[in-house]
Amino acid sequence: MACGNGNNPASKPESYYRHIIDSVSSQFGFSRQAVQLLDSIFSDHAAGNPSARFKYYSYLCGYYSLVANDTAKAMLYADSMLFITRQRSRKQDYRNEEAMANLAKGDVLFSQKNYSEAYFYYYKAKVAAEKSLDSCAYSEYSYRLAMVMYKTAVYADAASYFKQGFAESASCANDFNTFYRRQELLNNAALSYAKSNQPDSAKAYYYKTLDFLKANEQAFTGKGKFFTIARGVIYGNLGQVYAPVDNAVADSLYRLSISINRQPGYEVNDALLTQLHLASLYLDNGKEEQLHLLLQEIKTGIDTIPNQQATMNYNKLMWQWYERRKQYLQAYHYLAEYNRLREIDISNTKKLNETDVTNKIRSLESEYEVTLLKQSSRLQQLYFLIAGGLLIATVAILLLLWLNWKRSRQHINTLTALNNQVQAQKEKLESALELLEIKDKEKDRILQIVAHDLRNPIAAIHSLSSIMIDELSNQREVVEMLKLIQGGCNNSMELINEILDYSLHDQQTDKTKEITVDANRLVNNCAKLIRFKALDKKQVIQVKLSAEPQFIKVNPSRVFRVISNLITNAVKFSPPGKLIKVEVQSYSSNVQISVQDQGIGIPDNLSGKLFSDSPDVRRLGTEGEKPFGMGLNICKEIMASYNGDIWFETQPGQGSCFYISFPKETNLPDAAYVNA
Repeated sequence: MACGNGNNPASKPESYYRHIIDSVSSQFGFSRQAVQLLDSIFSDHAAGNPSARFKYYSYLCGYYSLVANDTAKAMLYADSMLFITRQRSRKQDYRNEEAMANLAKGDVLFSQKNYSEAYFYYYKAKVAAEKSLDSCAYSEYSYRLAMVMYKTAVYADAASYFKQGFAESASCANDFNTFYRRQELLNNAALSYAKSNQPDSAKAYYYKTLDFLKANEQAFTGKGKFFTIARGVIYGNLGQVYAPVDNAVADSLYRLSISINRQPGYEVNDALLTQLHLASLYLDNGKEEQLHLLLQEIKTGIDTIPNQQATMNYNKLMWQWYERRKQYLQAYHYLAEYNRLREIDISNTKKLNETDVTNKIRSLESEYEVTLLKQSSRLQQLYFLIAGGLLIATVAILLLLWLNWKRSRQHINTLTALNNQVQAQKEKLESALELLEIKDKEKDRILQIVAHDLRNPIAAIHSLSSIMIDELSNQREVVEMLKLIQGGCNNSMELINEILDYSLHDQQTDKTKEITVDANRLVNNCAKLIRFKALDKKQVIQVKLSAEPQFIKVNPSRVFRVISNLITNAVKFSPPGKLIKVEVQSYSSNVQISVQDQGIGIPDNLSGKLFSDSPDVRRLGTEGEKPFGMGLNICKEIMASYNGDIWFETQPGQGSCFYISFPKETNLPDAAYVNA
């Protein structure tokens, strides 16, 4: 934060008070005791010293913003810092003060969630830093822009700005505050790379941070505790990078981090979050006993040190823990609490995500350039008036001035016309963008409401079916149908989650959910589920599976939707009493699944656009079933995401056969596919 980090020109009085503040800050930190001590010193000695008052207000701004959480008082001191910079007679000598005062004001506005105003003051700080030609002051702007990018999940850009801030801060004073900020910038760059799924870059910057700590440890011998805490934090972060590829290394790093920062007076909040990551690792690896003990420790930590993020992740782990133990009522309780906290977290970041910081900064830059042009135009007019007053005596000079004035007026009129045109176009574009944004938000809102309201009844059906399976375990046929219901619930919940992910983050293929599964099991489970629909039309679904398991690497829920769509279409477009054949075949490098019906076939005029979302392809089923025209389009998109193929053969009036083909997976399966 800018509050408390003023960077002023060196002079004897200012250096004296800077030394006082640095000494008090080093001994007491940001504390009420330090504020009272500085009050007594500055009220007697620094009233008439602008540089000393600037440092004093900067410290108080930092205290009320970072410790007391009193943003109203922090704003008063930020405004006082700005007032001092405006009263300077030679503003060009105090550009660093101007930059830091604007950063302080922006930080307080940011903490009040007034993001648009915050970016305005951040940009003013950038302009002042550029005028000062001081890269140290500019590094503070880069740091803030990086933090905004990180909080809005633009992680790749955040990493670039953190690295830029680290390079710029090399020119800052060689003190502990500068060192602290520089190691923070390196660590944050690594965090950003980890969040943007660049594990190699993340590892490289975590190790750079450890090297940076080691290289500077001797220079700050009185700060040994800080270096220990910092290493503990980095070990935990490194564990998160290693977890997907090396569980043993991740486990070791997590436990090392926890052993350091769980000590009294250390970074206990970070230790608590690292315990949650370790618990997730134990859950994934089935270490039930270790997980149970660790969850008890985490519960004690959360009760002692309230932390909303930790509480949310704890509820998620407890839900998954009880669900694995088939204690569904307890699991449902923790799931509901996790969803409640997650919705609060999403709501807290919604306003920040709605502000496009990049476009905001660009807009401020454009406005600043227009201001400079206007100032230049006013100066030009002033020069003409002075020249006219001095040379009014001669006709030749008057004529020259008149010609120059005429040309100037033409330029100004041209500039004014262009400016008006740009402004009109800008207003039209803003109106169009606002309308588009409103429609887009309404679409997302409807998707979220539908998906959210469907989740609870489907989860309830799943839980009730689990209870009925336990109670009716001796009735085999009933249990089998209940398991089919459970499978349908699981697939429906996956679809709901995809809808929510789509509305919040844009649609992306979730590669982390791909596992190796047997195509035979997928097809067989899908056919079992749809056979009841076929029985309504007295149809028979005949399934022919491959003699050996045929493994493919996919997201089972998404591929289940493809097979389900194809079989459902065969039922819809076949007359009552017909046979539907579903077959799994193995070839040298791929696995092929076919669905053949004896239905109405596909006319030539629809063949070319069957996989599109065109309304022309919608047809009623053989018994008037309502069409939606989306199923085959969705199938095409899903198959494309797995480098698979989908095609068909048809004869109008005699039936159709649809084929899908996947690359064979030669590795052993990751897990058995259950409840498809």
